[in-house]
Amino acid sequence: MIKRYKAILSLLLVVLIGCAVVTVTGVVDINKVIKNIEEGTTLGEAPKHSYEDVFDTFAAAGLPLMKTDVENVFYTMDKSGNVAFYKAGSRNIEKISDASSFEVTVSCSGQKLPVTIHYTEYDGHTIGYGLFTNEAHPEVFLYDYAFFKVTDQFDGYDSKSDLLLLIDIDKARFYDEDKVYSESFYLYSSHDTKVFLNEDQRIVDLQARLRTDYKMFTDSILHQTQDKILFFSSRFYNDYAYSDQVDIFISGGYGENVDNNRYVTDVASLDMWRTNEDVRYFVYKEAEAEEETTAEESTGEHAAEGFVLMSYDGDKKTEIISFEGSLTEDFILDDNFLLNIKSGNVYNVLTGEEFTIDYSVFETSFIPDLFEVSENGKYCLVRGKNNLGKPSVGVLDVEKNELATYTDNVFGHIASMQALNDGTVILSLAANENATAYYQLITTVGAKAATQESVG
Repeated sequence: MIKRYKAILSLLLVVLIGCAVVTVTGVVDINKVIKNIEEGTTLGEAPKHSYEDVFDTFAAAGLPLMKTDVENVFYTMDKSGNVAFYKAGSRNIEKISDASSFEVTVSCSGQKLPVTIHYTEYDGHTIGYGLFTNEAHPEVFLYDYAFFKVTDQFDGYDSKSDLLLLIDIDKARFYDEDKVYSESFYLYSSHDTKVFLNEDQRIVDLQARLRTDYKMFTDSILHQTQDKILFFSSRFYNDYAYSDQVDIFISGGYGENVDNNRYVTDVASLDMWRTNEDVRYFVYKEAEAEEETTAEESTGEHAAEGFVLMSYDGDKKTEIISFEGSLTEDFILDDNFLLNIKSGNVYNVLTGEEFTIDYSVFETSFIPDLFEVSENGKYCLVRGKNNLGKPSVGVLDVEKNELATYTDNVFGHIASMQALNDGTVILSLAANENATAYYQLITTVGAKAATQESVG
């Protein structure tokens, strides 16, 4: 599919740019343009249900739509740091025009990083993003990239500011919705900043930067309502190199008494769910006592043994459920929904509820690699490849147990998938092999063409 885009790249970009300038909600049938130009190209057997029959094509954003902390509100960001906000739902995408910006400079590892924060205030929440690169600031040599997020302060924290400013410095996560923020600051109305949480014992890595694994936040653990903040850290496991061994820490401790702040030790991943009763997290299964392995061997086989979902109420640790296989290779996690890649079983780590994606509906073997569930758990999207190497998408109505499947090469270029609580489905696809332009396919769960029969 990548090669066949080359022949139509120029025309496609003109179409994309034109419709992005003219309107947000105007429909442009880019898919038919592609197919008409490529008349005579053999793509293999036609899919049973053509996605063109149920998806509309929008050039609403020209970039992948990424989640914010507010339901149905998304942002886009280009590599120059330009940001836009969109409201989605009811099979539509609309740009939010009420957006502003401000300048802020933060100190990271003793270097000043200036950035423009683009933000909007929506439904009582402040949402903001910015991007720093050192192309225009060669004096900053320790950081060549920094993704900034501005969000509301933790609800239950005795805060010194209304907002937090968080930074992820891993450029590989630019279009990843699961970012890891290694720098965090109070953000005041004056746009001054101050380091968030104590870091008196933070050490320097071999790049002369403060260690990025000292205190780590993720989007899933922001806005905690309790008065003590939980965060991830792998501090003190290795003074000279980063460690895969991670603990959950609790805020409030000072000086050398750090062990008292280790809330949960040796967790399996940067995934955590905090309820009013407990904290839930993954740990690796303990290897069998008779299996004697070296430390190096055990690290390699650790995940393959399986893992466990645990609950900790501050006093007692309880095993909730055990899983076989590797957390990173055999499962895909979307918020609180865990997909077993091989079986299609989906487990809700908060409620214990389960449902299954029936791969047999794809009429061939199917291996998923992207997975998305609506916040209310009613709708599910999955993308993968069949045994012919063709990319397919499944759209599942969980309550009705109806799965519609679509197979086409365009689905190999999905940059983000969104399933909204009202059943709206949004796929952001790269329009060319260099991913310099994107467009959105949009539909609703259960949408059918006149000739399409129900599947499932």
